[in-house]
Order: sequence, then C-alpha cells, then structure tokens
Amino acid sequence: MDYRDVTDASYPTATAKPFRDYPELVDMLESRGMIITDRARAIRKIAQVGYFRLSGYWHPSRRFHMERHEGKRILNYLDEFQSNTSFEAVFQFYLMDKSLRILMTDALERIEVYLRTIIAHELGRHDPMAHLDPSNVIRSARTVRDGSSAGALSPHSAWLARHDKLIAQSHEDSIRSHIDASKPIPVWVASEAWNFGAVSKLYSMLTPRHQDSICQRLDILERNVVDNWLINLNAVRNRCAHHARLANRPNPRTLMLPRRGYFNELNLDRHAKDRFYGMVAVVWYLLKAIGPSSDWLVKVADVVDTMPRLPGLTFKSMGFSVEGFPRREFRIAAPAVAQVPTLEEVCSATMDAFVAAKESILAFPESLGTSETRKRFAEGMLDHLVDF
Repeated sequence: MDYRDVTDASYPTATAKPFRDYPELVDMLESRGMIITDRARAIRKIAQVGYFRLSGYWHPSRRFHMERHEGKRILNYLDEFQSNTSFEAVFQFYLMDKSLRILMTDALERIEVYLRTIIAHELGRHDPMAHLDPSNVIRSARTVRDGSSAGALSPHSAWLARHDKLIAQSHEDSIRSHIDASKPIPVWVASEAWNFGAVSKLYSMLTPRHQDSICQRLDILERNVVDNWLINLNAVRNRCAHHARLANRPNPRTLMLPRRGYFNELNLDRHAKDRFYGMVAVVWYLLKAIGPSSDWLVKVADVVDTMPRLPGLTFKSMGFSVEGFPRREFRIAAPAVAQVPTLEEVCSATMDAFVAAKESILAFPESLGTSETRKRFAEGMLDHLVDF
C-alpha cells in the first residue's frame, strides 16, 4: 500500500519491484545463468551484504547488446549472465574491492591530515586568521554568482558558514578551549575541524599567491593539478566512507598529472587517468612524501593481482594493462613465489622426523605396557610403509 499522495508530480507512477526473500533472489540469479555451487552460502552472503550492493559487482558479467545512436555506442544490458559467471567469483571480487577500499581509506586519512596541515601552516604564516579573510580568496569567490536566487551566498561566504558549523560541532579539546575562553581560533587550530571537502573547497578559492606556497610544499608546479587532485581525492574518500564500489569505477574527473619526473616515467594514458590506476599513482606520489618507507603500494599490488576470473572484470577495467599491476613501472618486486620442495627433500625431512620420533620413543621410561605400545607403533609404521 502506498501512503504518499499519488497526485504529487514528483512521485513515480511505475509500480515498484516486488519484494523477494533471500532464497528467491538466489533462484532469480540462477535462472539468469549465474553458477551457484553453494546455495546456502549464497543466501547467507546476500543476507549479510545485500543483493543490490553485490549487483554492482556482477553487473559487468551481464550479457548485453550494442546499439549506435547519433554516433554514440549504447550498451543495453540484459537480465542474463555471460557464461561462467559464478556467485563465488562475484563475492571474491567484492572482498578484493573491500580490501582496496580499506587500503585507500588508510592512505587518504594520512593524505587528508597532511594536506590540511600544509594549507593551515602556509595560510597561518601569512595571518593566523587568514582563512576568514576574504582578501585571501579570488574575486569570483567573494561575489554571488549571476542568476543566483535571493539570499544566495558567495562561495567564500558559503564556505565560512560551513566552517562555522564544523567548528560548532567539533569536540576537539584545542577548539573547545578557544571557544570557552572566547579566543579567536587561528587557522592551524580551526583546521582540525575541517573535512576533506572543506580543505578542497578552500584551496580552490585561494589566491594564486597562497596556492603557489602550498604547491611548493607538494613539489608541484601547477596549481590546477592540486585542485584537480583534491576534488578527486575527496570524492574517492566519500566512496570509501560509504563502502561504495571502487576498483572498476571511473574517477570523478579525469586526473591531471604533472609532466615531469615520476609521472613521466609512468606515462599514464587517458584511460588510466580515468580509472583506479591513476588514483593509485596520485595517492602513492603523496604517500611517498609522507612516509618514504611505506609498503602501501606493495599491498595494493598484491590485492589487485588476486582479481578473480569473472566475465567482464579485467585489469583494463581498473586502468591497468592486461598484464595486471605495473610493478616494474613502480619499481616494486614481484610477490615471492613459494618454493615447492623436491621429493628427495620431503623424504629426507620425513626420515629425520621419524628418527627423532623413534629416539624419543626409545628414551621413554620402561613401565607396564611400554613394550606393547612400542610394538603397536612399529606395526602401524610397517603398515604405512607397505603403501610404498
């Protein structure tokens, strides 16, 4: 039953999809061609994670037909899966993506604090209250955009309102002590309340002079590159915070990269800049400045290389080449391959273990039944040797 006013023009008139319980959802997947080898596990995982959360992970495996409309290619996905699409592979992809999100969240936390600290320090060098002074932002940030509704704020005024709200909501002791003492809150203290979005927006409004001082700290010449990075990093952080799919989704914006050094060596193409690979390259550039001994990139490479065999899921969908994670370009070693012992080594180790066990048995103090126990052990060993 619908309790909303159906006369509301904003309310869709189409009938909602019918409710299906977990076993019915698994039945539907199977009817569409998905391989379900462990039905109980599939039901359990859908109950834990959610059907529509997982649907993003099996979406690339759906069959489709392609059409062209006005010169553009349009893919129409069908309600059936490509051959060899298994629920187990879908869930392995989900777990792989979760691992990448955890690694990215850890990196972005460090980067957020790093960038926030740099911006606050460089602004504070100019004026402890620089973040509140409109003269430190470009003219367009101080004026209300043409065509705005009545009461609209300029970008900087809107940022200040957001800033005041973050300050009011903060429980940081350093901020509360300033408020309780009715003292002005300098930028290096106020920045503790900023989130990534506030950092990104403030940087985008700063005058070229202030942006340049921040870029110098990051060893980047181009102001617009840092602006582009902050926008993308903030969006990816939000994806991670909301547990959204990460690995095979496009970046919010095509990444802009400096044309020198590290990035010239990587030589990322447009596709890589649009995908996870480009994001990894940017994050690693910043992480190296924070912690040169970090093993974050190795962990990312190891996770990427666990990509399951799932139709439609490729290294290219993450921005990499068909070979997988570009370890050579990043100058990181390939994962160690476990040494498989030879038969001679196994036999030798087994004999050593047997001799040690025999000596231990013979050294056992004599008591009632000891001889009988040794005899049973010897007979048991002979029975095993017969198999040879």
